[in-house]
Amino acid sequence: MRAKRTAVLVGAAAVAGAAYYVRRQAQVDAEALTDPRLDAMAPVSPRAERTVRSTDGTAIHVAEYGPTDAPTVVLAHGWTCAIGFYTNQIRALSRDLHVVAYDLRGHGGSAVPGKGQFTTDALADDLAAVLEATVPDGRKAVVVGHSMGAMSIVALAAKHRGLLHRKVAAAMLANTGVTDLVTGSLLQPGPDGLRRLTAPVGRKLLASSLPLGRRPTAASMALMRYIGLAPSATPEQVAFCAHVVMETPRHVRGGFGATLASLDLRTAVPHLDVPATVVTGTLDRLTPARHGRRLAEDLPQARLVEIEGVGHMTPVEAPDVLEREIRSLVDAHLTAAA
Repeated sequence: MRAKRTAVLVGAAAVAGAAYYVRRQAQVDAEALTDPRLDAMAPVSPRAERTVRSTDGTAIHVAEYGPTDAPTVVLAHGWTCAIGFYTNQIRALSRDLHVVAYDLRGHGGSAVPGKGQFTTDALADDLAAVLEATVPDGRKAVVVGHSMGAMSIVALAAKHRGLLHRKVAAAMLANTGVTDLVTGSLLQPGPDGLRRLTAPVGRKLLASSLPLGRRPTAASMALMRYIGLAPSATPEQVAFCAHVVMETPRHVRGGFGATLASLDLRTAVPHLDVPATVVTGTLDRLTPARHGRRLAEDLPQARLVEIEGVGHMTPVEAPDVLEREIRSLVDAHLTAAA
């Protein structure tokens, strides 16, 4: 009982610390809510859209951009995001590449799955269905995943090994981990032992379906910055991420949050035996750089890229770096092989 009470008190202290940060940052970020520069991050209109059916029948929304006869890049976004999260990459890459982006189940335009279907196995099936539908036989794609989207790629490698080798030339895993997401995060400052002590509180928060509101406020944007972005992120970047995250249904957020709280994909990692680039941000609090370093060590063929001064949202915070690394994979494993 005493240990439980201590964990609750320490968890409350961590929340209080975050609340102080939120109050301090709220005024700065509030101005971005109506900043016209957000218009530059408006979603790109797709050339084509389609619906594919996953193994359990869940309808997955897919959007395609750029020339269909060009090398293909498939984009898988993360938890509580949507296709629009990759706006920067879609705009830059679709000039000369065939870009396929899809909404994870329950996110964006994809259907909300039935109870019990918020699993990494289901995410693997969804990605498999997208690859089968959009990558022609005899061709391969570079598959890019951010956060939970990267976990989808790892899960795919274990569950759909044949398809991985038929359809995937190389992979990018950005801002992700495969286990210990609660105790391994840096949302609560302090030593590892303290984070382990408050892990039950963290797991409950991750799986929470509490409403976030329909539109970002100054306070929610400051919290978004603390959780997901680096202190140097612009108010426009914070506002963009807050808008995307708050559009996810709360029960979807909670359902996948519970999965992430107990995630363990370590046995799947060796199956991802295609060339891979692992991207981390040195200021990522959600999936700190040590997750990426360990993942790069455990993958059969991996290159590690650490982006200095960037948080969890590298597609938004460092779009030029991400584009460069994606194009490097395309040049090495698609264009050169053509």
